[in-house]
Amino acid sequence: MSWNPDPQALEQLKRILGATLSVDAATREEATAALDQAKQEADVDMYLLYILALDSQGDSSIRASAGTVYKNKITSSYGRATLEHVKEYVKTQVLNGLLDGDRRVRNITGNVITSLFFSLGMEQWAQVLTQLMDLAAGASGVAEATQEGAIGALAKICEDSAQKLNKPLNGERPLDYLMPKFMELTNSTRAPVRARAIHCINQFIELRTQSFLVHLDAFLARLFALATDPFAELRRNICTAFTLILETRADKLVPHLDGIINYCLHSVNDENKEVSLEACDFLLNLSTSEMPEEMVVSKLPLILPVLLDKMVYSADELIDLAAIDAADDAAVADRDQDIRPQNVKTREHTVAKANGEDEDEDEDDTDSTEWTLRKCAAATLDVLSSLYCAQVLDCTLPLLKDRIVSDQWPVCEAAILAFGAIAEGGAHDQLPELVPFLVERMTAPQPRVRQIACWTLSRYALWVCLEASVGGQCANYFIPTLEAIVSCALDQKKIVQQAACSSLACFIEACELELLRPLMEPLLVHFSKCFEVYQRKNMIILYDSVQTFVEKVGSLLTEKNYADMLLPNLIAKWQRLDDEDEELWPLLECMSSVAASLGEVFAPYALPVCARAVAILANCISLEEQNRVNPLVPTLSKDFMVTSIDLIDGLVQGLGTHCVELFQQAASEAKLMELLLHCFEDEENDVRQSAFALLGDLAIACHAEMVAPCLQPVIVAIGEEITSRTMGTSAVCNNATWALGEIALQASPEAIAPYIDNLCGCLISLLSSAFDIEETVLENAAITLGRMGIHSPGALAPDISAFFLLWGQYMDGLIENDEKDSAFQGMCQVLAVNPNFITTPEDRRALGVFVAAIAFYEQPSAKLREMFASVLGGYRAMFASDWEVFVGESMDVELRGALQSKYNV
Repeated sequence: MSWNPDPQALEQLKRILGATLSVDAATREEATAALDQAKQEADVDMYLLYILALDSQGDSSIRASAGTVYKNKITSSYGRATLEHVKEYVKTQVLNGLLDGDRRVRNITGNVITSLFFSLGMEQWAQVLTQLMDLAAGASGVAEATQEGAIGALAKICEDSAQKLNKPLNGERPLDYLMPKFMELTNSTRAPVRARAIHCINQFIELRTQSFLVHLDAFLARLFALATDPFAELRRNICTAFTLILETRADKLVPHLDGIINYCLHSVNDENKEVSLEACDFLLNLSTSEMPEEMVVSKLPLILPVLLDKMVYSADELIDLAAIDAADDAAVADRDQDIRPQNVKTREHTVAKANGEDEDEDEDDTDSTEWTLRKCAAATLDVLSSLYCAQVLDCTLPLLKDRIVSDQWPVCEAAILAFGAIAEGGAHDQLPELVPFLVERMTAPQPRVRQIACWTLSRYALWVCLEASVGGQCANYFIPTLEAIVSCALDQKKIVQQAACSSLACFIEACELELLRPLMEPLLVHFSKCFEVYQRKNMIILYDSVQTFVEKVGSLLTEKNYADMLLPNLIAKWQRLDDEDEELWPLLECMSSVAASLGEVFAPYALPVCARAVAILANCISLEEQNRVNPLVPTLSKDFMVTSIDLIDGLVQGLGTHCVELFQQAASEAKLMELLLHCFEDEENDVRQSAFALLGDLAIACHAEMVAPCLQPVIVAIGEEITSRTMGTSAVCNNATWALGEIALQASPEAIAPYIDNLCGCLISLLSSAFDIEETVLENAAITLGRMGIHSPGALAPDISAFFLLWGQYMDGLIENDEKDSAFQGMCQVLAVNPNFITTPEDRRALGVFVAAIAFYEQPSAKLREMFASVLGGYRAMFASDWEVFVGESMDVELRGALQSKYNV
């Protein structure tokens, strides 16, 4: 379409855009307000695009600003409200920006095209793909810069819209057109075009689409042909392609694997950092792939020395570190940008397993979030050592023993890092010599050596603590090691403090309680010193270390004057921080554990802490409600909600039934339940997860006062959470299910009767969902279902055949505790109501699993033992002469003997 801007309006908009770039803050602020007003005009999109793509004589920075403003406008508000004639003008004119001689204009035009395509989709702008392909291929003799701009725009489209391009449109899949074109472009005479064509193809590998797979062999041939191309971006994209194919069609790489590994080992030494990192990423992915083991092991003698070399700080890194480490910084305040965003830990009520299994936590204790060649090499070594322990040790130990005593500190430091990386692989034979060496290195003059020695020792904390606990040959290592770590935690370099404080948490967690008991007072004194000297960033690590200590020692913290040594520091920090300060999150987490462990000892502090936590939660919810009416009202991070709920939960756990008095004094009992009901409906999983955890603890501590008055909406919320479960909400569903079990124990039969049929149906359905939910959820469902039988056996009895076998299987591996005991009590009562449920072989098998569980149960409560005896006696009479056959089918000779000796049946 034909359109020309009004010259006066055009110049005015250009002046506004120029003023937004002013160094004067007042001028920028005034211009920004004027620009916001201008963006309300119906044709402002055309003006902005004209300045970007067609005003070839205009100022480059103003044109770039116009493009950026337009791109942001597309991202935030483009769609049906945009007038059709505006869309048509934009679509017909925007490609002119790629023809421009200004590189910045071309780049921003590519961003605009990408955003437009993402907004309009194939349905409204399919033709742009053909247009860009023609430009990238050099149609009509366009300039080389335009070719590069076009393939750059295509690359961005492929990154953002890969799934859209793989969906059929009018019976054809756009990717069927694009893929052969991209393959052709890998033959371009322009290296950037070749490189970005490979990048485009890479975006579709993980989709496993036929549109790509039919070209896979030809694509591999092109990768091999281009492997020595001098253009670094192309070589980087080749390494990326190998990694992606390894993850999706590893079988295609098997015939070429030896050569590909050699290529990546060569590329790890590339002068270009991005190429070397992508090549090392391939090695990392190779170590976790399903490639034949012998193929990987045969290359270890080549791979491992390269990894060890790349774990040494590079020359550039050493220059940067020299500047950073030139002076002590323990007393230097942290800047806002130094504080990394924190991930709040959420509470999940996991079920105790008889085998002691628990989930591993993946903690990132590194000083920087940037993924570097050094980190990638260390991660690869870590994985390889855990998979091929003996072979890795054979290859690396001779090298590491030589390097760790090097007089060049970067070489020594990298060797210490490597010993930490292979910790999971079983380097324990080296520890009698290694641990004292590491303790000595913690006084090295180089802070990076002290830092990495702390980290590596943390990887061997379990061994050091176990030696001390069992009185092993190296038991005397424990105290000197801990003393060295504590000393480093008060180092004059913040990076050493951080590593040592994290290491101390690892040692505390690895310690047996009896080993830790005599150290409680010295550690509390140490924590007090840390509170005095730590800056904001390391304070977060300190909170975590204190939390680990408190959770480890538990109620021992109530002895002597331990609480007085810890609480004043925490309360001082608590009072100093504003309600909307994000540094409050880790402190709230820490105080939650402290409150739960100290119990009534925390009571003098409980009232103001509780009132503030409830106020923070209420403020968060209030701001969100205001924001729904007026989107300009800012809201707070959900982490404020999670941590305030968790702190209230810690108070409930610590004070038990006395928490009712606390809520009454804080005038917050009704308000708290009202807030919780809001939280049960929150869109954020973490909020609901913590809210249901608190609900369960409230049911345990004060059901009648807090939960019972709100039982109907609480039950509705639990039911909705269970029925709408997904894999992503497993932890929330888990806590909701556990909370329901606690309510089932506390609520009267009359109170829960109106909901019992629906709830039992939900739980039976949940128990049958083995393919789309985590096992701990199913175990909690089994416990809750059993507990339902205590007050409402008649509701479960008619449907026992639908769940009894699964119930027994999920209960089988759980540790013997009050939860398991109460669940079995409930199921015994269900059987008492419907003992004659056995009508199929599966029913008989289910009862056999239950009887075997009775035989295996070591220490049931007196009440449960009596119930077990009654159930067994009843079924022995029912089976009569068939009893021995039935028992023989259900258990081995050893369990049969246990059943006979315990219950005489």
